[in-house]
Amino acid sequence: MVFEDLDNEDLKSKRHLIPLVTSLMLHAVLAFILWSLVFGIESAKSIRLTASLSTPSSTVSLKVRETVQPVSPVTVDGNQPAKSSDSAIEEMLVEILADRVIEDPEQTENADDADQDLKSKPVADFFGAEAVGNRFVFIIDNSYSMDARNMERYQRAKDELIRSISNLKDFQSYCIFLFSWHTRSMAYTRTPVWIKAENQHIKKLEYWLNDTQLDSGTDPRLALSLANAMNPDAIFLLSDGQFNHPTTPLPDTGWLLPDGTRSHMNVLDGINKLMSSIPIHTISFENPFTRVSMEQIAKASGGSYRYIKTQSITPVDSKRFLKEVQRIEQLKIKAPEIRSELQRRMSIARGLIADGEFAFAEYIARPIRNADAADINNPVLRQILLDILDDELGETRLENLQLSSEVEQWIRQHKSE
Repeated sequence: MVFEDLDNEDLKSKRHLIPLVTSLMLHAVLAFILWSLVFGIESAKSIRLTASLSTPSSTVSLKVRETVQPVSPVTVDGNQPAKSSDSAIEEMLVEILADRVIEDPEQTENADDADQDLKSKPVADFFGAEAVGNRFVFIIDNSYSMDARNMERYQRAKDELIRSISNLKDFQSYCIFLFSWHTRSMAYTRTPVWIKAENQHIKKLEYWLNDTQLDSGTDPRLALSLANAMNPDAIFLLSDGQFNHPTTPLPDTGWLLPDGTRSHMNVLDGINKLMSSIPIHTISFENPFTRVSMEQIAKASGGSYRYIKTQSITPVDSKRFLKEVQRIEQLKIKAPEIRSELQRRMSIARGLIADGEFAFAEYIARPIRNADAADINNPVLRQILLDILDDELGETRLENLQLSSEVEQWIRQHKSE
C-alpha cells in the first residue's frame, strides 16, 4: 500500500512536470528559430526539429522552410487578458511558418537574368507593334482622309507618335516622314537626318506636327525609298487609306531608286524588290478596307501587322450623315428604281465605314441587308459591307448610341421606313 502510494505520488509529480518541460522545449525551438533568423541558414533546404518527452503524445515536430521572415514582437493590450506563454509561442510559430515558400534560387536567378537581358535591349513600340534597335523610321499618312471623325483620327495618330518617341532612350534615334502625294520630313530638309532622342526633341516634334497640314493623295513610296536609304533597324508604316497616285506623276510620287531615277512599281512590288531586308511594321489605321494590303506589306518585309479599330463607335459627323440621307431622299424622287437607291446606299456606307462612322453606315445600309439579290448590282461588296458592320458593331445600332438632336429627330420622322 505504501509502495502504491509512492508510485501514485511519483506519477502525479511527472504529470506536473510535463507542461513545464513542454514549455521549455517550445521555448528552445523558438530560440533556435530566432537564432537562425539572426545568423542566417541558407544552405539547408529544410530543417526538422523534434522534441520528445517520455509520453508519445508530447512529441513536437516542426519543418521549417529555407528562409523565414522576422517575427513581430508579441504585444499584449492592457485591456485584454494576457495569454499563456505556450499560446503566444504557438501563435508566433504559426506566423513564422505561414506562407514562407521560397522559389529555387537557381531558377529565380535565371529568370532575373532573362528579364534583365530583355530590358537591356533597346526597343520602340507604336500602337502595340514593337521593334528592337537603335534607329527607327516612322512613316505616317497625312492625307485628307486622316481628318475622319472631325480630326479625331489624325489627332490620335499624332498623340501615339509623341508617346512612342517619348519612350525612346537618349542613345536611340528616329526620323519621321509624313506622306500624301507629297512627302515631308521633320528636319524640313530634302535629305532626311537622324534625330537623337535627347534634350528638347519632343517639344520640337510637337511644334512640327502642329504646323503640318493634311494634303491630297496617299503614296508612301518616296518616304519608303528615303527610309530604305537610311538603313534603319525597323520602319513603322501607318495609313488609313488605300494607296493611290496621281494621273500625272509628281516629284514626290513613285519610288526613288539609288541611281536617282524614278520607278512607278506599286508599293508591294517595290518592297519585295528594294527593301526586303528591313522589317516594316504596318498599322492599318481605323479603316478595315486597308487590312489586306497592309498585312501583305508586313509579311513581305518580315515585319508585324496590326489593325487598330476606331476608339469609339459613337457617331461623330452628324452633318455628313444628315446630308447623305437627304441625298438618298432626293434620289428616290428623281430615280425611284430600287436598284439605283441600293447602289447609292452601298456607296455611301462604304465611305462612312472607311471614315470610322460605322453606326451611321449601318443605318444607311439596312435596306440592302434583306434586299432581293436581283436588285443588288454588286453582291460581293454588299457581303463585305455587312460583314464589316457586324464585326465592328455587333448588335449595337445607331438608336442605342448618344446622338445629336438633329439626328434623333430624323430617326423619329423616318422610323416607319
